[in-house]
Amino acid sequence: MASERPIPAGPHTFNAKNDSNEFEVFKNPVIGDGADPWAVKHSDGYYYYTQTTGGNITIWKIKNLSELDRAEKKVVWTPSADAPNREHMWAPELHFINGKWYIYYAGSEGDMGKQRMYVLESEGTDPLGPYHHPGGHYGKIAAATDKWAIDGTVLQHNDQLYFVWSGWEGDENVSQNLYIAPMKNPWTLSGDRVEISRPELQWEKHGTPLINEGPQILNNKKGQVFIVYSASGSWTDDYCLGMLTLDGKNPLKSDSWKKSPEPVFQKNPALNVYGPGHNSFVKSPDGKEDWIIYHAAKFQGAGWNRSVRMQPFTWNKDGTPDFGVPQAADTLLRVPSGESKGDLVPKLPGLVYRYEAEQAAVHNASIVNNTGASGGAKVGMIDFEDSYVEFNVEVPKGDYTLKVRYSNGMGEPTSHLVSVNGKVQELSYQPFGWDSWRDAEMDTLLDKEQNTIRISKGKLFTEIDSIELIPKEMKIVKYEAELGYLKKARIVDNLQSSNDQTVQTKKGSRIHFPVMVSKEGSYLLKISKESDDSPSAVQKIYVNGRYTGSATSPSQSLKLKKGVNDITLTTSSGNAEVDYISLSSAD
Repeated sequence: MASERPIPAGPHTFNAKNDSNEFEVFKNPVIGDGADPWAVKHSDGYYYYTQTTGGNITIWKIKNLSELDRAEKKVVWTPSADAPNREHMWAPELHFINGKWYIYYAGSEGDMGKQRMYVLESEGTDPLGPYHHPGGHYGKIAAATDKWAIDGTVLQHNDQLYFVWSGWEGDENVSQNLYIAPMKNPWTLSGDRVEISRPELQWEKHGTPLINEGPQILNNKKGQVFIVYSASGSWTDDYCLGMLTLDGKNPLKSDSWKKSPEPVFQKNPALNVYGPGHNSFVKSPDGKEDWIIYHAAKFQGAGWNRSVRMQPFTWNKDGTPDFGVPQAADTLLRVPSGESKGDLVPKLPGLVYRYEAEQAAVHNASIVNNTGASGGAKVGMIDFEDSYVEFNVEVPKGDYTLKVRYSNGMGEPTSHLVSVNGKVQELSYQPFGWDSWRDAEMDTLLDKEQNTIRISKGKLFTEIDSIELIPKEMKIVKYEAELGYLKKARIVDNLQSSNDQTVQTKKGSRIHFPVMVSKEGSYLLKISKESDDSPSAVQKIYVNGRYTGSATSPSQSLKLKKGVNDITLTTSSGNAEVDYISLSSAD
């Protein structure tokens, strides 16, 4: 079933003065292997990111959030061999308080039943350290009850600091609840803990023990405080986000917090997204957009095999956040506002030949069902000298880009030997994690009507999902409707559509496509629609502000000038669902 989501504010506002560059897009996941993501935007223009690594604290530094997988990173803290917090170091968070950086994290000496919260303090103002434990005792931060504790974060409200975390009520692992306590300083609690949430609603009670964890602070423009937290077992497909709203003046009173009756962000089976949770919030580089960064299971039933993803969110009229639905992993999304200077809608290949690996000839390798792979299966165990996946392809002769969709969890580059009609090249794959699919590409000449492409073992081990062949000379280009500039239209999620999305229009809706062509002339415009909900649906076509006719047939002839052109679809009556438009030269 298709789902709808609101259109984020910002880049979807059409600007008639187009930069000659296409704006940039990215695909999730932004980090292939990871959990408990935390990102903070600093005044130096950089984002600082961290996640659970288990045995140390590592910080990534990057200008653009969408490029997290390419960020420089540094281990800023490794505990001593005898430290009581040397193992199971979970969910670090980086906070800038009173001119210093503080890293809050959970750890123990090896017994996960003894997890406690700890804090590090920077010695200067550099987020990359060096760091030390303030106050002695390895920086332990605990209430007088000193019970099991993880996922600590800091609430700064009305010039007061509060610590919020997930913990046990007693000494047995029955339920993780959310607690709050006042802070004397960034490393010391100054009062007893107060319970503000426990798993009590049905959607919070999947898996045992029962879990509320990963509290994160979110403020709206008016300063209203929300705590977005993770609920149900993190190993289940039903892991999700709930929300508490500060509905009273005193955060230390449990009845000041009002729990939302339904999850605010949850699994989306229609888009093959399961277990979205444990998140953080950041602004786009220009401050105009709000983004949520979260982890999710790589496929249905993946448990703790997770990747890190991000997407924009908006706000409801009542001031509450609207996170929409988690997007499919491979959907092209606009980069955060301020990352890209281009205004033109990016062109995509209008003709792609795709072949699934599990449908090819597989020798001495294994076909494995996998809900995260296209077609629902992948080919692994290409581990032996005689292992291969062989594709027989029939396409027009010419030069092509060959894309291999792979996963590499080896932690270092791997490769395959790719034979095209007997000519062998080595194709390298960057490590991004098992079941985190990425494309590696190479140029190839297909000089026969019938071609054989064989992929066999190279360096180390890699899994294959599919291959694509894209003609080098793109005679047809397409522009996704959801990447256009939209007015009075809604994005609809649907895995059966191109780029997993379409745009639902109604009377008064507009979709602007600022595009660039290399030469003046006649072009054939085709509009791909998922449906016309009304037989009276009429869409009018405008080119550079001039009406050229109604889209009463699948294709229309247009006159375009060299350079930037604006193609606009306007719905004058009825409802329609537009997937994409394509252009080809008619000269």
